[in-house]
Amino acid sequence: ASQSCSALPCPILAAWGKMLSRFASRAVFRAAAVPKALCQPSQVRCFAHPVNTHLMRDNEELSPTSEKPMFKNEFIMKSPKEHQEDVEKAVRAPIVHDTAELIPAHSGDPHKYCGIGEWRYNHYEMIREPTFPRKPDVSKGELAAGANFYRTDVWHDPKEPAITSVAKFSPENFRPVGWAQNAPNPTSTVAEGVLDFRANRLPIGHADRRPFVYFVTMAAGAVGAGLIRGVAGKLILTLWPAKDVFAAGVVEVDLRPIREGQNFVVKWRSKPVFVRKRTPEMIESCKKDDVIAPSMREPATDAERCKKPEWLICIGVCTHLGCIPQPDAGNYGGYFCPCHGSHYDHCGRIRQGPAPKNLEVP
Repeated sequence: ASQSCSALPCPILAAWGKMLSRFASRAVFRAAAVPKALCQPSQVRCFAHPVNTHLMRDNEELSPTSEKPMFKNEFIMKSPKEHQEDVEKAVRAPIVHDTAELIPAHSGDPHKYCGIGEWRYNHYEMIREPTFPRKPDVSKGELAAGANFYRTDVWHDPKEPAITSVAKFSPENFRPVGWAQNAPNPTSTVAEGVLDFRANRLPIGHADRRPFVYFVTMAAGAVGAGLIRGVAGKLILTLWPAKDVFAAGVVEVDLRPIREGQNFVVKWRSKPVFVRKRTPEMIESCKKDDVIAPSMREPATDAERCKKPEWLICIGVCTHLGCIPQPDAGNYGGYFCPCHGSHYDHCGRIRQGPAPKNLEVP
């Protein structure tokens, strides 16, 4: 067995030795019930070792941030506006075309020492932060965020209100050292050499862009005005009387067959209308009573009620309670309402009875 083992290459012997050492350390630990600390020197670091397999266990590579930093703890604490001014004033590294001339970066990030997430930038490993971390020294550029911030009094400043002090430690106020010089600031996601017409586009606010803005504004205004006009028109048409109502409001009467002294009745807006061709005696009687018109219940002369002396046109509804008066009746020979005894003369003026007004002239 020793001859076969001696013929094996040295790397294989080393692997077998590590495996035997691991088995021996476990056997000794279980048999003698020796504390784990006594077994640590005999353990050899290798793949799937019990101490190094779980990331939540402390070890020299994945220790909490406050005990051994996984990233370079060098940050600048300024307002976002000041950081932007630093970017504009920063002197960036020269542009190179050979990958061999690029700035070397460890694990893909110059601020990262070692650990998982090679191409991801994190301030600290949040799941491995201790319950009571060490208070960071902001004067030396150490980051105060997460547990290092709210589990310590690093934010406290007795010279100002607490809310003002806490606001200064917003994550947007921290940038790593060298960020202004090395942070990428691409102007487009399109690679160089691909036509995307960036150079042909006018900047926002350019004078040559105003006509298009004016055109869009006018077009939108015209469309909006049309919509408002349509809505207003529909609303007005819904409130407008129907055509049959308009038709009922206009009635034409042929006056030729009406005889002298006759009271002709027509229907207008669902009301009776008296059309009378008065005799000369009726006209003379009404004009004679014009001298006492001011003393009547509703003063009016014959000429005011009859534009043409021979024609009287009035609504045949009593102004008392809406009854229909009888023609050629009453004490004055004009109209008489038998319901309550209202008397009207030949031009429709109330002369006696409870009616408050004259017969209405349309």
